[in-house]
Amino acid sequence: MAVATLGAVAAGAIPAAAENLAPFARCLTHAGATYFRASWCPHCAEQERMFGAARPYLGEIDCSQPHSCNEIHSFPTWTFRNGARVSGVLSLAELGRRTGCPLPQARPAPPADDAPAARSLGGVKTRERTVGGMKVIEIP
Repeated sequence: MAVATLGAVAAGAIPAAAENLAPFARCLTHAGATYFRASWCPHCAEQERMFGAARPYLGEIDCSQPHSCNEIHSFPTWTFRNGARVSGVLSLAELGRRTGCPLPQARPAPPADDAPAARSLGGVKTRERTVGGMKVIEIP
């Protein structure tokens, strides 16, 4: 018997690291993508690490039990609304391309600790930099 999960997770229950993938995972599900997995499959574990805590939002079928997914012969396998079936680990970009789901935008990296930024504060030019996680504003 296959177990299908759609994963309703309470808002705010997703750690910040994967928070930006939740809308993408929801979009995949709404676009008709289904993820077939098995608990013993190392490639499935690799695919699941890509989603992190956003994984519960995927339309997923667990094929771990013998004869639970007779139509699926390798794992992971993704099926799509247009009838396409693809086996193997798919990149997030490939999943987005196949479903039309937009990938989240990467956040810019914080400035390096010693990279000063010039600003003007009330007409006085200042320099800002981060030292040991603290913001330092230098006023000449």
